Amino acid sequence: MSVSIVILVGGTTPEGNAEHRYLVNAFLERFDEQVTRVITAEPVRRSFGTRLKRMLKRGDFVERFARLRYPGGYGPDPADLQRLLEPGQDTAVMSGGERRCHLPSHNGPECQALLEADKPDVIVVYGTPIIRENIFDKAGIVTLNMHTGLSPWYRGDSTLFWPVYHDEPEKLGVTVHQLVESVDGGAIAATAAVHYEPGDREADLFAKGVKAGTALYLDCVAAALDGSIAYHAQDLSIGREFRWKDRTVAAERRVLANLARWEQSGS
Repeated sequence: MSVSIVILVGGTTPEGNAEHRYLVNAFLERFDEQVTRVITAEPVRRSFGTRLKRMLKRGDFVERFARLRYPGGYGPDPADLQRLLEPGQDTAVMSGGERRCHLPSHNGPECQALLEADKPDVIVVYGTPIIRENIFDKAGIVTLNMHTGLSPWYRGDSTLFWPVYHDEPEKLGVTVHQLVESVDGGAIAATAAVHYEPGDREADLFAKGVKAGTALYLDCVAAALDGSIAYHAQDLSIGREFRWKDRTVAAERRVLANLARWEQSGS
């Protein structure tokens, strides 16, 4: 009996980001022709007005002034992730060949029609905008998501950043869970730790999370296909869902200070 795995990945470019390509390559290597479709979508393009509203939501005047002066950016440097996850790779190309489809949206009618035609056993999701029920309910067995954070403690955005902010290296980790409507709220299939080493910066921790999470994800999909996968419900009363607007300049500076202190202590 043939098996169908469909992968939905996001990214800020049509070819995805380094972390998305890393995951797709690992799935193609492990499952080969069982991966019947790799679906990417047009990156979200926000109007100037929307970007202005988002900026205003991020904080008060002091925060906005600090952001204008602050040389750092939001999240790990893409060039660092490229170096860590795709060393020696000069051209950013999403794998999949003829199995790769690029659509306007992962939630649109084109994607829904493809999934209804493919009838996938497992849908693999990573790094996309929120996937709606009309898409994730098309899996014959399960739709899974990889979250680069340790659920339920750290859900939402920048979830390998916030354990550093809160001085909790033991809560650096990744999660594979069932995909449901609530953000990172589905029943957990498995988790894995991300281990800090002196000298690590946010990009290093994120790349470690992608690698650990991808290895975990491969095993979870194999278990889903052979019927041995098990889940446990999350207790959403513990932990927190972080939003993009929580990541202020003050938060970024605190993370840099904590990483410097961790490095100095050799923890």
